[in-house]
Amino acid sequence: MEKGDIRYFAAIDVGSFELELGIYEISAKTGIKRVDYIKHTIALGSDTYKYGKISYEMIDELCDVLSDFKKIMKSYRVDDYKAYATSAMREASNNMQVLDQIKVRAGIDITVISNSEQRFINYMSIDAKGELFEKYIRSGTAVADVGFGSMQLTLYDNGAIQSTQNLSLGVLRLREMVEEIDNITEKKHNVLTELIDNDLNTFKKIYLKDKKVKTIIGVGEPLMYMFKYMNRDVDDMIVNYEEFISLFDKIRDKSVEEIETILGVGKNYAKMIIPSVLIFQRIFDLFNAKEIWLPGTLFIDGIAAEYAKKSNIVNTGHDFRADIIASSKSLAKRYRGNSKHTTVVEKNALMIFDAIKSLSGLSERDRLLVQIAAILHNIGKFINMKNSDVATYNIISSSEIIGISHDERMLVAEMSNIDTEESIYNKRDIRLAKLSAILQMSNALDRSHKQKIKDYSLKLDDNKLILEIRYMGDLSLEMLSFNSHRDFFREIFGIEFVLKQIRTF
Repeated sequence: MEKGDIRYFAAIDVGSFELELGIYEISAKTGIKRVDYIKHTIALGSDTYKYGKISYEMIDELCDVLSDFKKIMKSYRVDDYKAYATSAMREASNNMQVLDQIKVRAGIDITVISNSEQRFINYMSIDAKGELFEKYIRSGTAVADVGFGSMQLTLYDNGAIQSTQNLSLGVLRLREMVEEIDNITEKKHNVLTELIDNDLNTFKKIYLKDKKVKTIIGVGEPLMYMFKYMNRDVDDMIVNYEEFISLFDKIRDKSVEEIETILGVGKNYAKMIIPSVLIFQRIFDLFNAKEIWLPGTLFIDGIAAEYAKKSNIVNTGHDFRADIIASSKSLAKRYRGNSKHTTVVEKNALMIFDAIKSLSGLSERDRLLVQIAAILHNIGKFINMKNSDVATYNIISSSEIIGISHDERMLVAEMSNIDTEESIYNKRDIRLAKLSAILQMSNALDRSHKQKIKDYSLKLDDNKLILEIRYMGDLSLEMLSFNSHRDFFREIFGIEFVLKQIRTF
């Protein structure tokens, strides 16, 4: 293979407990291959979760290590890199200063990503392992992504996300909670169990209900160390319940020093083993699962997979865009959104978006966001019929939609809370204005919620968008709503939107 066919990529994870650097060879022929891996333990989360900020000493160490990472990247002559920071940096009150210091001293741009983006990237790393991911998510699977700061628990069925929630069950956070308890292992064990069960039982009651979980997909480095003890030459393994409990029994009452010896890990990692394994043991018992699959992937593997997919070098098998839509529909279902009306508004929004795409200046990502907004635009009525727009905004802004960033989620929330065109102008955001105009017209076309518009044609002719509707009944309400928004649509896009009713006999 010619060197020019291979792209060298570096992925950096600024995590809550460690810094990781992965160097990857990416090509259309051979896929994604990690060729180097460097890790440095630095407990940023200990500072953030205890004191709310990252200390000067920790910043100094952070910059030194990342400067070394930059030298390694230069030695490989990487074509590109991505550096992401997660919960410890996200929750630190001084993260702006820390990121500036890293940029100035180490020459690396760090992007702080939301929890939903982080978990989505992790799922990409699992998908990159091959067909096993697609096989498992077809029936009763829970993805338990246990990090140092928090855990994401996602239910998959029929190949799509059914529900997902972030829980404060990160292993470092749990460890910090019981650190002050005296050195009685059983007492710490009981406190950890109660903390974990409290969140998992709530999740089970609200989201699992009568659903069956056959398989757990376990993501989390501390757990990987434990299972490598069983087979040190295998990163990817499937373990049944009996095997899991047998191994857990060997370490559950052991001291940190004994775990170090048994698993061959350093003291810092040994401290994280029990909380991590206990989380999965409780998931096993509470969900009555049969097996756990450990794909052995790291967050940096997901960063590389994301880059390869976005760069159109490697196409992974799973349709993650469908997961984002499924997650949005799951949220709408929770608040009993009008499914028939919502389906029509979603269809209308995509129809209008596609018709004016060449003149709109909007991207495929914008298409996805207006689709999400259409799905969620009326969920606030479940909370408050009178002020449903505000309620919708509050639900979306405080919820989690896997796969989109915090800023994107807030844009979707803003689209659903537009009272007047004047309020859009006050935002001084042309992207919001464009997407809101599309959503307004999409909703107007089913203002009666009776789905009258079924037989139609839509075409763009010069700067005129013509919608011809073949319908024998009364469209007065739709016409009234359409006309109230068409001037704003024309001002934003420079396109005249015309609605014509054609009565056929």
